Amino acid sequence: MNMFIHDTAAPAASEWGVAPAVTTADLTGSFWQLSSLDAGLLSPFLVLAPEGRIGNAFDPSLQYWHAFQDRLCLVNARGELSVIFNTAQTENGAITGLAGRGNIGGISGVFMLGRTQHPAHPIHPTPADVERKATFLVQPERPLRPNLVVVPANAQTLHGHWLENLPDTKRSWDLCVGYYGTERPFLPAPAEYLAHLPQKRKFMLLADLFHAESPLWDYERIWLPDDDLMVTGEEINLMFHLSRMHGLDLCQPAITDAPGSHPNHPITIKRAAGGVRHEPFVEIMCPLFSRRALKICIGSFKDSVSGYGLDHLWPSFLGKPHGRMAILDDIGVAHTRPIGATYNIAAAIGEQNATFRGYGFRYEPIPGVR
Repeated sequence: MNMFIHDTAAPAASEWGVAPAVTTADLTGSFWQLSSLDAGLLSPFLVLAPEGRIGNAFDPSLQYWHAFQDRLCLVNARGELSVIFNTAQTENGAITGLAGRGNIGGISGVFMLGRTQHPAHPIHPTPADVERKATFLVQPERPLRPNLVVVPANAQTLHGHWLENLPDTKRSWDLCVGYYGTERPFLPAPAEYLAHLPQKRKFMLLADLFHAESPLWDYERIWLPDDDLMVTGEEINLMFHLSRMHGLDLCQPAITDAPGSHPNHPITIKRAAGGVRHEPFVEIMCPLFSRRALKICIGSFKDSVSGYGLDHLWPSFLGKPHGRMAILDDIGVAHTRPIGATYNIAAAIGEQNATFRGYGFRYEPIPGVR
């Protein structure tokens, strides 16, 4: 039974006592605020990411976590215990907070973890009384294939080309279209899922599609491309195959720099040697997530207008898992529209900086990323 709940506000009836037993399954993918009894808030958003990674942590005292002898333990870069959490705050048997003694960042004392959620967007958060849940106009009874492509699209979408010359029997992915045009949806090819979300920006639209009860969570791997990309269906098959074969949580196809294609970052440009290239960056234009990684990152989508900065946050949330991130040079996608064609770049940078502050994220430049 999962002992954790998402509400950070501890009710009056909650109590502190000896921590109940916890497991890796309980903790993986959970979100916390970290504070010190003496120094106050240390991190507004910390992730206990898969494989023992600590996400959105910037101190060498916070490199690894595990559940040892039924207790949550944090481990530093030297492999030594930083904190053991042996006390818990509970409400109706569910843990809302943890506390323990240790040393983080040269501070010794009592440290506390409180359950939290992704912070509200710093510029234009959705009001609490507004439901964000897409309704599907078309939907199969169950997934037909193991993988899913979800594309926000309008009447100019290129995604119809992705299905050309690819029989359904050879396609390893179902297709979901979130139509953001104001007119009645008109698709160049059939889709397993269709929702109409007029004038929604990409990441807002995706957040609405991936609501908590969405059937889209039934897929193993999920690609979230823009609708102005040229790629073949066979290459999409290969993309999913490579992601699974190499155990990737976050990856993307490489971008060609041929005439008519507009790469956004030198790091993503296709290299002739091909292969799977482990890099610390995957851009917002065409990320491919494992289901467990998307569950951790989806909360950052909700109210993002431009998406700027999300591609720096996602690796941080996942604990910068170098071996589980990659750019796939065996696949070359053409980006047919220059960056900034549909939004104000200065406003996007302002949104990015405000979002970084909300998460307590420390930006570090990455070579090859503009």
